[in-house]
Amino acid sequence: MSKRICAVALPMLGWLIAGVPVQAAESIWPERETAQSVLVAEYQDLSCPRSPPEPYTGHLQLDSKYDQSDASKSKVVGLPEETAEIKEWITEYFKGVAKIVGYFEKADSAQEANVSLACLDLWLDSWAEGGALLSRDSSSNGKAARKWALAAISSTLMKVDAISDGKYRRSASLDRWLRDLAEAVIDDYTPRQTLEYRWFNNHDYWAAWAVSSTGQLLNRDAYLEWADVTLHLALEQMVPTKDGKYRHLPMETARGNRAVDYTHYALVPLVLLVEAAEVNDLAFSADDQNRMAGLAGFAIQGVLDPSSLDELTVKQKKVGSHKMVWLLPFLQQQPRHVLARELYREQGEEVGSYSQIGGNIRVFYPDL
Repeated sequence: MSKRICAVALPMLGWLIAGVPVQAAESIWPERETAQSVLVAEYQDLSCPRSPPEPYTGHLQLDSKYDQSDASKSKVVGLPEETAEIKEWITEYFKGVAKIVGYFEKADSAQEANVSLACLDLWLDSWAEGGALLSRDSSSNGKAARKWALAAISSTLMKVDAISDGKYRRSASLDRWLRDLAEAVIDDYTPRQTLEYRWFNNHDYWAAWAVSSTGQLLNRDAYLEWADVTLHLALEQMVPTKDGKYRHLPMETARGNRAVDYTHYALVPLVLLVEAAEVNDLAFSADDQNRMAGLAGFAIQGVLDPSSLDELTVKQKKVGSHKMVWLLPFLQQQPRHVLARELYREQGEEVGSYSQIGGNIRVFYPDL
């Protein structure tokens, strides 16, 4: 384990376990008055017409959809029945939460807005009070499912806090669940938080965003600082392309025909972590900014002109526009990045929404 990890990450874990109060963390998406926020009233007094699925509290011994004998981990083989059933159970829940938040975003009456928040309360508190997704009987894919769940929940709540102008109030049980999930993710991913770990990759970046977003919700600087360790390891992991024009992440580039897709997927949490670092006065240097610019250039060229990249040895799968959502915060950070501006113009309104970070986030980046 590197000196940086020993000096930063491990003492941080001690603070988390001991529950020592820390300074307040600041959200990248501040509260603001919106068309929906002015409609919010006593939503707690209303009932929700839709019941959530039962909390999933079973084991997280989940299998991968990829052929593990394939070096690039790009060949899809499907899921065993039990894993498929568990994932469907969890997915049904998160799709329901996303729909509820979508109703709130589009509400044009007090009834619609407040019933939506009443439903959000019911659905979140149900799984919080049930202690869902906390099993430590977890495979690597089960741990991945937990961190993706936390990233989705915390990002969604950051968004709801912002667009409700702080009028949505989380319950104590929900905050405890978020804390418990975050500490489980920290336990799951701290052993991987070093470049000496062979498979340090996008899973770790997403775990960092899951913990960082939870820290922004719960006002825990320690969570942001733990996540910032991963951000700086990722920056260190970026290497120059053969022509020296860009940078790439070797673990993502190794994904064969999914190399560009996984680079975009990795950029989503990394760019959000950069924004969190800047908002919360964590160290981020000019060299760090240049590294991010180089990685963005590689990802974009992989879409616009993949033949120009020697690192891409096979034809690439098309990248979904939802995975290009990172362009919004990135263009706020680096507005003069020519290739990013070109890709954004080409994709247009298709870019801006990804359920794994709370759905549509264009409201937070209106000036692009």
